[in-house]
Amino acid sequence: MNNKTGHVNSYDRTHDITPEEIRKFERFKNYTDEQVNELIDTIKKYTRFIYNVVYKRKKSGRKIALRIDNQQTKAA
Repeated sequence: MNNKTGHVNSYDRTHDITPEEIRKFERFKNYTDEQVNELIDTIKKYTRFIYNVVYKRKKSGRKIALRIDNQQTKAA
């Protein structure tokens, strides 16, 4: 599979998700350019956060506990 044109859910991606890829999903087909760009930015921030958590855990050799109580889960 060519990474540049790989499936949206591929772990082999080497580029950011595009607005066109986002709009292929029924839920996002009518998003404005601004909404799509905000979504892409949110995805980038989330993935950077997760990557940093995993990287720090690997580097330290310790587990990083992300404790979420029931109230926080319900609020999300």
